[in-house]
Amino acid sequence: MAYVTRPSIVLPEHEIPTSAIVRDIVEALPPDPQVPSPAVINRWAGNLKVETRRFVAPLEVVSRIGTVTERNNRARPAMYRLATTAARDALNAVGLDRTDVDCVVTSHSTTPATPGLDVHLVNELGLRPDVMRMPATQLGCVGGAHALAWAARLADAMPGLRILVVIGEALSTVYRREKNDPAGILYRMLFGDGAGACVVSSDPRNACLEVGGSWQQVVPNTVDSYTLEVEPTGLHFTSEKWAPDGINHLMGPLWEWLRKTDPYWVPEVVIAHPGGPRILEDAAKGLGCAPELLTHSWESLRTRGNLGGVAVLDVLARTAASGPLHGSRTLLLGIGPGLTGAAVEGRWHNPTTSREGAE
Repeated sequence: MAYVTRPSIVLPEHEIPTSAIVRDIVEALPPDPQVPSPAVINRWAGNLKVETRRFVAPLEVVSRIGTVTERNNRARPAMYRLATTAARDALNAVGLDRTDVDCVVTSHSTTPATPGLDVHLVNELGLRPDVMRMPATQLGCVGGAHALAWAARLADAMPGLRILVVIGEALSTVYRREKNDPAGILYRMLFGDGAGACVVSSDPRNACLEVGGSWQQVVPNTVDSYTLEVEPTGLHFTSEKWAPDGINHLMGPLWEWLRKTDPYWVPEVVIAHPGGPRILEDAAKGLGCAPELLTHSWESLRTRGNLGGVAVLDVLARTAASGPLHGSRTLLLGIGPGLTGAAVEGRWHNPTTSREGAE
């Protein structure tokens, strides 16, 4: 059985309210009747439900037009620092030494570099030179859920293995002031930067989630749903118009998996990727759960924006702070480019709030 500890989340220092981003977008609009009007942009901002987020640099720096190399070289060291701090905090929180780590699973789709975050962590944290490494750089928003699914399977296959999961994203690198199409504007107002880390092992001590099973899914013929491409002046993230509806393509296979071992399975705790309002609304409908079960996902979106693969770790940490009942059926669900989905299901682990004690 695999257990997940409460994630440690680390955010950069520069808080950027959506109102400031809207002003920056409007100021940069060219005199072209084909681009969205300020009124439309303000309406989109309200519909996104994101009030603020953190960036690794001030807005005036992030919005500056430059080369992809300049953007990457500025953001990568900052993301590495965030991820290293999150990893160190996660180990300290559960009383593990750096030499106790047997495997490190990482994900970051922004700030590309070789070697990557995994090797950086080995050096900065002083992990054992023979530590198993499982780096991923193309998962995007599904990275957190995908990494936990990987780690849970490893822990099940090799009891006693201690797996450090670390996700870091500097999504402000896709902030392109010259991109004034709808997608270019919306994603400037949606994303935030941050890092998160947790430990997965067969040890229930200090855990918040007991994993019963994990799931991964690729929806055929949807490779154009969300894409991240390298251009001379920066990374370009875009999506098809139907992409926010993508989670509905995952619900059939997800339910088939969930009810394979329990025909009556229903969620009592939901950690859903806060990719945007449409994704969360469709997740609640598809899971048939009360909207209140997604409260922590909505709050993460409101205060931190879409953190990419870090987002589900942030929601998991928020959920742990709220103290759900021990043994509650729990689902953690991510969605990302591909179109891909990943999930872990199990029971909430918090013996101090047992059902017997609550009655």
